[in-house]
Amino acid sequence: MVQEAGSERDANGVPRLPLRRDGWNFWNFEGNKVHYIQSGTSGTPVLFLHGFGASAYHWRYNIPVLAENHRVFAMDLLGMGWSDKPTGEDIYQVWPRQIAAFIKEVVGGEPVVLVGNSLGGYNCLKAGVTSPDLVRGVVLLNSAGRFEEVKAEERAGSNGRASVSKVPAEEQPTLVASLMDQLKSMALRGSIYASFFMAKQPKRIRQASFQVYISQHNVDEDLVNSIVWPAESANAAESFYRIISGKGTPVNVLLSKLDKPMLLLWGADDPWIGPGSAARIESLYPRAQKVLLSGVGHCPQDDAPERVNAELLRWLDAL
Repeated sequence: MVQEAGSERDANGVPRLPLRRDGWNFWNFEGNKVHYIQSGTSGTPVLFLHGFGASAYHWRYNIPVLAENHRVFAMDLLGMGWSDKPTGEDIYQVWPRQIAAFIKEVVGGEPVVLVGNSLGGYNCLKAGVTSPDLVRGVVLLNSAGRFEEVKAEERAGSNGRASVSKVPAEEQPTLVASLMDQLKSMALRGSIYASFFMAKQPKRIRQASFQVYISQHNVDEDLVNSIVWPAESANAAESFYRIISGKGTPVNVLLSKLDKPMLLLWGADDPWIGPGSAARIESLYPRAQKVLLSGVGHCPQDDAPERVNAELLRWLDAL
């Protein structure tokens, strides 16, 4: 039985999602428990994807409003939020499969509009490329992801795949070099683990949020708890390490393969991923529509939800 998201009023009387200690709904994907929120009964399906270290709850101000006219879903990516935190396969390879399976099995197979913030925006792009039949459009809110030029030799061949050559014997790693690489990896893991245990402290979460939120009254106890609680689960530190140390497909490569309507909804005062990144995406993907939100930081959906909701509804209606 699916639990509807529900709604409450914040201190200013604005409708939002109430926080639940144990989450909302869970779905099984490849033996892993995946957490999601669902609301609305009709209209274009919209799937929200959160950023690094956050959860589906980060769309607390958007779900109740969009659910009035749309079927709305918000999912925790594996490794974060209330979803399980597997430690096997490269998580950047798992996420596209997770998104596709969710659309097929939970949404019902109807193509969705993907809306993602930060790392969630990157995953919107990846899903739009890997599962185009399941995606109707893409909305990026201060999307993360690295840009990297594809080398000429990697374009060789009619199949577009990189050519693979054997490493000469004299260039093959020695035992000592292999051990040094392992030690460096262990040192990196230890460093990232230490930063995780510091970063998950409520005080640190507040400090980081104050840096990237312009409207700081939304940095409240519920927001902090929605980050702290999932970080207490098993394998959270290892998931943090794997996400931090992993590498996804470069954004420019994804954009070269994407063929979907796109909205760039960007907080112009983001100290982490500023409007220059939006301009770069726009230059590589000219069909994108861009809306810069002045006085808004890295998480527009929670920093200025009224403005974000208005722009989302306008774009969805036009779509």
